[in-house]
Amino acid sequence: MNNPHWLNKTRAIILFTLMLLTAFLIISWSSYEVARQSLNDEIEENTLPLTSDNVYSEIQQDLLKPIFISSLMAHDTFVRDWVLVDREEDPAAMIRYLGEIDRRFDTLFSFFASDKTRRYYDPKRVLETISEQADRDRWYFQIKAMGDDKAYVIDARPDPEDPSHLDIFVNHKVMDYQGNFIGITGIGISVQKVRALIEKYERRYNRAIYFIDKTGAVVLHGTTFKRPLQIRLQPGLSQLATSILTVPGGSYQYDDRGRKVLLNTRLIPEFDWYLMVEQSEHPLQRVLFRTLIKNLGIGIGVSALFLLLLWLTIGGYQRRLEYMATTDKLTGIMNRQAFEYRFQRLRGQNLDENGLLSMAIIDIDHFKHINDRYGHGAGDRVIQHIAHLIQATLRRSDSVCRWGGDEFLVLLKGCRGDEALARMETLARVIEQTEVSTDRAVIKVTVSCGVAEHRGMENLDALIDRADIVLYQAKQAGRNQAKMRD
Repeated sequence: MNNPHWLNKTRAIILFTLMLLTAFLIISWSSYEVARQSLNDEIEENTLPLTSDNVYSEIQQDLLKPIFISSLMAHDTFVRDWVLVDREEDPAAMIRYLGEIDRRFDTLFSFFASDKTRRYYDPKRVLETISEQADRDRWYFQIKAMGDDKAYVIDARPDPEDPSHLDIFVNHKVMDYQGNFIGITGIGISVQKVRALIEKYERRYNRAIYFIDKTGAVVLHGTTFKRPLQIRLQPGLSQLATSILTVPGGSYQYDDRGRKVLLNTRLIPEFDWYLMVEQSEHPLQRVLFRTLIKNLGIGIGVSALFLLLLWLTIGGYQRRLEYMATTDKLTGIMNRQAFEYRFQRLRGQNLDENGLLSMAIIDIDHFKHINDRYGHGAGDRVIQHIAHLIQATLRRSDSVCRWGGDEFLVLLKGCRGDEALARMETLARVIEQTEVSTDRAVIKVTVSCGVAEHRGMENLDALIDRADIVLYQAKQAGRNQAKMRD
């Protein structure tokens, strides 16, 4: 049978544990969320825009230089005069000029396409003749057809000498002195070189960096970029595409399959592209999370230690309370409450097992006379002495309690009435042969016993009544003896 006091203590400890751990978890998680949100705000409002500014500034140095060179070439009087005055009669002059541009500015290659002769010049030779029927030359006629408000275009197309290799071209219109279109000049930039720049920025700033055009197509990216080449097709980012492409720049947040991504955009008007700088996780966020886990571990450890001490403390207090509630203070044996509980357990076991159970009532002879003659202190010494002898004489399976005053009850499990009577007679002889020493005298003590065997469904009161009757008979017969109810 479960101890209800133990169950109550266990429930209380479990409830307190859950409350303590829940409170600690809430406090720790709240602190983590506040710190993480502060870090995200700092990244979104300051760090990420600053990175975007730095990247933009470096792009101006690394990528806007070809625009400056192509503009310089388009306004060079040599180019104009060579077309208008010399009428392209000396192709070697243009080839030398383009070679000097490459040497002077360390460009990948420069070019000039004449509208009059449709010749395409590079630093080595006249490479080809441009044709309206050739798909590879479509770029030339698209740029020529542009309005006067746009002087140059940047696009990516196959290298004229190696169609399998993609390059970026800065294509600048060349106009004569009256503003008439006479050709296109410009600079070719290796896509690999630009990607190397992007990857340099990504390593330096620990961000994802790429470029999109005004349709949302990804035009330049590093080797680690593994997403669709159109932001309208990217999870999470597709919902922001319209907002991104209709403003010059801004800060955004989106979820990419459960991963929070911070994004800063900036329009680069010279290229008509958007610079995209993303950050999904700051290194400090991992530090914050590790700190959270460490704090939770420390908190759980401290909580476990605290709860263990609480368990031991409550257990100690509970055992003390249980001892006080179930033990007679004077003798240290069971009191009435504990004895009644013990009887119910033994009675239930005997009913299940058809076992034997007997009870004895023990009463100290002439106890009132002892109190009156020697004092209550001596009487207490006598009661303690009798309780000690009962415990020492009976079996470990027998249960004894102080029922009140100078009366004791004994439950003898597995004993028939006659066996219980024999044990009580032995106990009476042991007590008779002992003495109790007090400050005033040595007291001889005897006891009278009444024994009854438990019957069927009989309750405790009925069993005590039957044993009490034979106890009275023992006292009437001269005391210092034991009798059993037939």
